[in-house]
Amino acid sequence: MDFARPHRLEDGVATRSKIRLLTETLPPTDGGDDHEMPSTSAGADAASGEGYAGGDLDGMLLSAANRAAKDLFLGPPLTRPRLDPSANNEDDPTSCVQEERRLRLADSRLYPERCLAPSHIIAPHSLVVIFESFDSLSFAYATPGQVFSNRNGHFAHNDFIGKPYGCKIRSRSSGGLGYVYLLRPTPELWSRSLPHRTQIIHELDAAVIVCQLNLRPNCVVCESGTGSGSMSHSILRTIAPHGKLHTFEFNRGRVEAARKEFEKNGVSHLVDVHWRDVCGKKDGMFDDAGDAAAAAPAASTAGDDTSPDQTRIEKGGFGLGHAKAHAIFLD
Repeated sequence: MDFARPHRLEDGVATRSKIRLLTETLPPTDGGDDHEMPSTSAGADAASGEGYAGGDLDGMLLSAANRAAKDLFLGPPLTRPRLDPSANNEDDPTSCVQEERRLRLADSRLYPERCLAPSHIIAPHSLVVIFESFDSLSFAYATPGQVFSNRNGHFAHNDFIGKPYGCKIRSRSSGGLGYVYLLRPTPELWSRSLPHRTQIIHELDAAVIVCQLNLRPNCVVCESGTGSGSMSHSILRTIAPHGKLHTFEFNRGRVEAARKEFEKNGVSHLVDVHWRDVCGKKDGMFDDAGDAAAAAPAASTAGDDTSPDQTRIEKGGFGLGHAKAHAIFLD
């Protein structure tokens, strides 16, 4: 899905403004040489609004410009910096070292805009949501040589590849009377087209959950109950591009099915799927008869914390050690 693609850095309003701290120079001395004022001292004077005592116009303009740049990028300082070279404790927020580090952030070049590069053309093996009718959506991975069939006819995947998302494709049977629309996948469309292994959370409830959990980019989230993976995709879109979702499922078959779907949908780098009973109610080698059959073929492809020789479900808690989570969702 597009939200899982790497971000592209582009020049934006901030970077094009070229705002940064300028080197402030003192007026010429009797010897005629200009003397640069240290950046820390200049920053302190600019932050306090003291400027130059001599009233030099250029110096006053530089002080005002630097003060405006720091107010824009850093905001007002919480405390007056203690510019005592003998007290350079890096853990002290008022030390010279911390002040110098803070001043380096007042540079517009450090704030490019992050943009997604959405895919407009369907590439081989891309996920495509197939709109058949208002209440009927399916999905397919555009694979050369494969055919998607429904009541409207037969649709060759070769006809999908190279076409833009949103286009209309006619069937190769029934005289071309049948047609479908090829849509770009989103968590909402995926929820309407995915194979239901359990009851799912639909888009309206998912939006409320994401809002109430106060999720934002780069968060770490724990989800108990992977199920069909519908809610997982909504969470992944919110925490991208560098967040991490730890999702837990007690059913071994659903664990492997979800892991394969995350891989095919291009979001596996954002999620770890764990075979674990968070509530600690399951006991024994498998939670049901279907898991025993699923464990054998899944052992060679098991990833994350499910080792190939794991035959007993882990139970009780999340088992993540001292890892930090910004939010926990129990389904």
